[in-house]
Amino acid sequence: MSGTSPVQLLRRRLLSGGAWALGGKLFVAFAGLASNALLARLLTPQELGAYFLAYSIVALGAMVGSLGLAHAVVRFVAEGLGLDRPGRVRRVIGLVLGVGMLGALGTGLLYLVYGGRFTEWVFDAPALAAVTGLVAAWISVSIVQGILGEIFRGFHDVRLATILGGQVTGTVTGVMTVGMLAAALLLVWLFEGQASLATVVLLAVCSGGATTLVAGWVLARKVAGLTPGEKHEEQKGSPRAVLGEVFSLAWPLRNGDIWVLGAFLSQDQVAVYGAAARLVAMVTMSLIIVNAIVPPLIAEMYAQGRKAELERALRAVAMVTGIPAFLAAMACILFPAPILGLVYGDFYRGGAVVLALLSAGQLMSVWTGSCGLALQMTGHQTTMMVASIATSAATLAVMFAVVGTYGILGVAMVRFLGVTVQSAIIWLMARYKTGMWTHAGFSQLSWLVRGTG
Repeated sequence: MSGTSPVQLLRRRLLSGGAWALGGKLFVAFAGLASNALLARLLTPQELGAYFLAYSIVALGAMVGSLGLAHAVVRFVAEGLGLDRPGRVRRVIGLVLGVGMLGALGTGLLYLVYGGRFTEWVFDAPALAAVTGLVAAWISVSIVQGILGEIFRGFHDVRLATILGGQVTGTVTGVMTVGMLAAALLLVWLFEGQASLATVVLLAVCSGGATTLVAGWVLARKVAGLTPGEKHEEQKGSPRAVLGEVFSLAWPLRNGDIWVLGAFLSQDQVAVYGAAARLVAMVTMSLIIVNAIVPPLIAEMYAQGRKAELERALRAVAMVTGIPAFLAAMACILFPAPILGLVYGDFYRGGAVVLALLSAGQLMSVWTGSCGLALQMTGHQTTMMVASIATSAATLAVMFAVVGTYGILGVAMVRFLGVTVQSAIIWLMARYKTGMWTHAGFSQLSWLVRGTG
């Protein structure tokens, strides 16, 4: 691997893995839009608001319950393969799965015991409290599924990560899960015309559970081909080193806005905001596709000391993601009401300004590139955590201050500012800690296209 030129390596990853990531993300985006459209017709606005709250709880529970292992396993697996240490890779996978399953069980049980009272107290949502057991199961399944998907990503197997991955990182849901859920919702709509919140959540749990079983079987076969490692290995790849990263996870700015709205506003307002927030994925789609490919590339090339080449690669792919993100953002900014009305129905046109603000905020995140991953995959995950927690806490505090007076528009404006500031800080920290810029660059894109140094 070390003899492969960075341009050849990047092109191969972008063409093979990128094709799978692009196709998978397009499928997930359209299947997700179809699912959201079906949900808007199967559920009342109040129930849809409760569903969005449940989804945000699952996303947060999956992130917390994974104990930071999702990013750690990508880094250690990619490093082990890049340094030709398959034994280390095998031990890391075993440790991560063991700890991850304990985290899934513990988080699910914790929500099962306290989730109902928590949702009634914070959100005043009896419908959400009524499905506490199903949401707890959804959290547990999502944790295991997400970790399995990130293990595949560490193997540079974007195909399997795309098809079988989960949402433990908060950004990607597997093709198989989304496809099964969309198909199930379509059948319910065709034959029943309506559904309860419990039915929808149960379908989500079953879709994720089926995908997790398939992913576990596939990974078992993949790991069986790895040979045992040496008896004595350096500290960097030991179980203690992996556990050292467990509590060094980053806490991105997400879901806090939905929680604040759920605590202070009605469920139909949450539904309007949540509908707009879901469509913002069109802006970040290209960045998500690239971020499905670059984590193992960063870990591998940085471990090999190829920092200058890695910086060029990161800035080139940031430019690749920036162009479609700009076009998607312009569509959401110029035509937010028609887009919301087309996907969800006329009731949700009230989120037009929210969609425009959130789309504008995501442009900064796309322009700064994979700066967060650059920190996480090079051993600076603590810096990422501190920067994310500080900016997220400040943003949430301002949201609490404005939600009562300005409602969903105030929260959207604060999120726009919070995402912009957070992206800028993490971008600067990546430069300071790694010596690399990650933002979009025309010259680097030219280097990638021409293949010259």
